[in-house]
Amino acid sequence: MATLERSITSKESLEFLKSVFEGFEHLGANLDNHKKTPRSQDTYQFTMDKLSNNIIDRIKKWSDFEVKDVYYHPLVAPQGYGISLRYRIYVEYGKVKLSKSKRK
Repeated sequence: MATLERSITSKESLEFLKSVFEGFEHLGANLDNHKKTPRSQDTYQFTMDKLSNNIIDRIKKWSDFEVKDVYYHPLVAPQGYGISLRYRIYVEYGKVKLSKSKRK
């Protein structure tokens, strides 16, 4: 039996997030450090300077992909590096449905 779904790729996730953050550059999303989260399935992470409920809603609703959840936690700079506060954002995706190929 063939599988009818697959995990989202890193490239798909990155392209989606780039489109979401267009016009929201003031939030300081660092998509250069976008990567798959270790020990989590279908979850990608990146960092941001500022956090907004609107951007979290936008991530959840704008996707052609199923976004199961968006969660975050604050990151504090190591001692001696100032008081800079950033957020690590996690986006958990659902599986991507595969269309059945038509046989001739």
